[in-house]
Amino acid sequence: MPRFALLLSVVAVMLLGIVALGAHPPAIAQEATPGAEEMMAEGVTFEPVTFATGVNPMSPADLVVVRLGLESGSGFPIEEDDPSVGILVVESGTFTVQVEGPITITRGAGLGDAMATAEVTGDFSALAERVDDGAAVTLEAGDAAYIPGNVTGEIRNDGEERAVALAFLIVPPEVMMAEATPAP
Repeated sequence: MPRFALLLSVVAVMLLGIVALGAHPPAIAQEATPGAEEMMAEGVTFEPVTFATGVNPMSPADLVVVRLGLESGSGFPIEEDDPSVGILVVESGTFTVQVEGPITITRGAGLGDAMATAEVTGDFSALAERVDDGAAVTLEAGDAAYIPGNVTGEIRNDGEERAVALAFLIVPPEVMMAEATPAP
């Protein structure tokens, strides 16, 4: 069920928006344009959660967001024949993600500081960790994983408490139609 790419697209668009707002041209004979924080309406905040770079989602596609809950010791397989991609963002508990394919993760702790450094240096490569094929990675609250389509593996809860995450998925329309159509 690698339908977490939907989240990736949403985050990528949001990240590009942040970068676009942060890339101000130099002021000539006038005051500089206010930063994105100064243009935000009172009481509104925008906090980056995660992102994935170099993603090539299928087109057209459906965007799906689900809240996923796993009891301790439970899990589910990721099927190789599923082209869906997505991002899993952990809200509470811990998730273990293990797939036979490359995944990238971002750690919630320190992401804001890392983003600020990346904006200054222009190097965003250090914001995401690449996980080797087949390696298990544990995600905690605030962490996120980008899982590409057509990989095999599993997502499970090896922790002692219920784990909850948001899954943002990009799903090809034919997959959504197949899931919505009952078998005869």
